[in-house]
Amino acid sequence: MRTVAAEGDAALYGGTVGESVVAEVERRDGFLAMVDLVEHEAEWFDPISIDYRGYQVVTAGAPSNSFAALVATGIMSRYDIPALGVNTTAYLHRFAEATKYAFWARLKYAGGPEVHPPPLDMLLSEAHWQEQADALDTNHASSFEPPGSMSTDGADTTHFVVADRWGNVVSATITLGHRFGSAVLVEDAGIWLNNSMAYSTYEPKGNPMDATPGNRKHSSKSPTIIMHDGRPWAAVGSPGGHTIPQTVAQLAINLIDFEMDVQAAVDTPRVAFAEPDLLLVDERIPVEVRAALEALGHHVRPTRGIGLPHALRIDYDTNGHPTQFVGAADSRGVGTAVGLRVAP
Repeated sequence: MRTVAAEGDAALYGGTVGESVVAEVERRDGFLAMVDLVEHEAEWFDPISIDYRGYQVVTAGAPSNSFAALVATGIMSRYDIPALGVNTTAYLHRFAEATKYAFWARLKYAGGPEVHPPPLDMLLSEAHWQEQADALDTNHASSFEPPGSMSTDGADTTHFVVADRWGNVVSATITLGHRFGSAVLVEDAGIWLNNSMAYSTYEPKGNPMDATPGNRKHSSKSPTIIMHDGRPWAAVGSPGGHTIPQTVAQLAINLIDFEMDVQAAVDTPRVAFAEPDLLLVDERIPVEVRAALEALGHHVRPTRGIGLPHALRIDYDTNGHPTQFVGAADSRGVGTAVGLRVAP
């Protein structure tokens, strides 16, 4: 970290940190060369967004599959969520069905900006959300039929949000893939190397995670910024593999519909759809609610928690200047939040 602080990105792209990485890969008969690092160029992919009750929810575009978070949130916009209530059976059933469809859509339409781009004009349209809401059975859970090959996401992911005193905001999700990535440690640099290629299966064909010519690495990482009145109002995100878009959608609903403070928004128990046809339910949700969801046909599996989100909220004065930054880290994890009140 001291080297990067002193040398910037040159430490990796041609410097001593990069030399250590290349040497370790070569020692293990890999094929990464310094020229690969030096010639690497970061690319910009346009974000995607929806309008949600007067707020703009902005997240990563393709090749990320975070459009699933916007699809679930959009379907939920068709309901009077405050009237349903926080984590009631009626609310959780509707969200479970909405996010189940969003999960299906992610499998169906995962693609890159150049190869098989997802049909966002359709997926992020109010007409499509209304169509899915109209098809949702409020009295019974639907069965899940995957549109193709199922794929897995990483389990060693982290997320952070940060803002400066002027209100510039970063929401970032980073993953190593599996736990400890490839389990290869570059000792001189203190870096674990990822193993995202491990999600390629190739047989049967159709796995969007396969590494093929022209394709890009897909993921469910969904770093999100919520805008209001043209300014960043909140930033959210979480680790959790395929549950990430579902966590982000619930955080947006908690902040906007239920008007929770940011700590309550990340601490409120969540649900998530999971393969093959399960509804993961935080064990803090009352037993009677879980039983009611089972009675509706959901295959409930209690879990200790879903994701470990971090979030922040920004307050402004009448002139649009930030006056307070409030951070929150899921109290079940080891994250830390630090807030700041700006002196007038």
